[in-house]
Amino acid sequence: MLAVVKTPHIDVRIEGDLPPRLLLCLKSEFGGKLRLAQQEVDERTVDFFETDVYRDVKRDMTPGTYLRIYRENHDMTQEDLGDKVGVSKSFICDIEHDRRAVSKEMAKRFSEIFNISVARFI
Repeated sequence: MLAVVKTPHIDVRIEGDLPPRLLLCLKSEFGGKLRLAQQEVDERTVDFFETDVYRDVKRDMTPGTYLRIYRENHDMTQEDLGDKVGVSKSFICDIEHDRRAVSKEMAKRFSEIFNISVARFI
């Protein structure tokens, strides 16, 4: 009678420099079965602002979208922001959903609150 037994294949991937202690541990555990492979690293860099991804995202961004992103990043509710600039929550909601344009005065207030350029909201 012939019995065929397969041992499980173990694949461990570590990116970056392999610490010497870890290499010793792996060698002691797996011995001659251990195979190390080096992957070529692509050192080319790409300017994100020149990519199609950025252009696609930028095309879909509106002043209202920027406002919502900055407001959420500052852990503010629409009501919190409205209180800071002296308008209602529904006013902020209308801006964020592009039902109301951002005036120059309002853009200036938003830019001061979030410490960014006024141009982001115009």
